[in-house]
Order: sequence, then C-alpha cells, then structure tokens
Amino acid sequence: MHQPIRDNLEDYLKGSNRQVPQAFHAHLVACEECASELRLLETQANMLRSLRSVEDVGPSPGFYARVRERIEDQGKASIWSVFLQPSFGRRLAIASATLVVLLGTYLVTTEPGDQSVALAPTTVATDTTSTADAGAIQDSLQQQRRDAVLVDLASFHE
Repeated sequence: MHQPIRDNLEDYLKGSNRQVPQAFHAHLVACEECASELRLLETQANMLRSLRSVEDVGPSPGFYARVRERIEDQGKASIWSVFLQPSFGRRLAIASATLVVLLGTYLVTTEPGDQSVALAPTTVATDTTSTADAGAIQDSLQQQRRDAVLVDLASFHE
C-alpha cells in the first residue's frame, strides 16, 4: 500500500502537485507512518536547501588564465629548453670564436720549420760508377740519413 508514496515522492518534494495522483494524497491522509516519513524528508530537504548559497559562486575573471600561467611556470624544464633561450645563442657564438682563436694560435705556433734538407731524397743512379764508388755513395747516403734524424730530434718541440 506504500507504493504510491514511493512512486511520487520526488515529484511531491519538488513541489509539482499537479503530477501527483489523487491516490497519493489519499494515502497520506490515511497512513500516519507515511505522512511522518514525508514530513521528515521535507525537513531534510529544507535543511539541504538552506546550505545552498544564494548566488551562484563562480571563479573570478581571469581565474583560468592565471591557473594556466601557473601550470606553465611550474612545468618541468627539459634539457632542450636551454636551446630556446636567447642568451644561449650569444654564449655559443663566444665559445665558438674562442675555440677558433685557440686552434688558430696552436696551428701558427706549432708550424714546422724548413725541413727540406731532411726530407729531400738523394738519388744516385749511374751506370758509370764503380763498385768502390757505389760503396762510398752508400756510406754518404747513410750519413745523410743519420744527420736528418738528428736534425728532426733536435728540432722536435712538444
């Protein structure tokens, strides 16, 4: 018998009495238990309505923009974000210029001297030379090679 109350309770609590059938009102008059249950639910609904604010509370103007800015500011910076900074380009140009100057200085100061004597090959190939002359030429070439090695060792710089 309590079915009409359960079926139409929402409509009655909303205040739309025209959708509530006549049997609902008749049951409330006849059943004190259902009537007290309905009064209790109405009291609870009124208390919940009193907790609601009078005006709609929304975020202030610019709230979402400020939140997005904060999120972007607090975002993790990756290693690649360094390349996007304008000061990085300036630092890279200075470092490159310094490297060029240092390499240029090194190349100019360590340029080898005139080694044409040490590197010049001596070739003696004649058919008219005798074997005694050929041995003397070989000794002479060997001495020149020794001298060239000594010149290389003496002019070596670290």
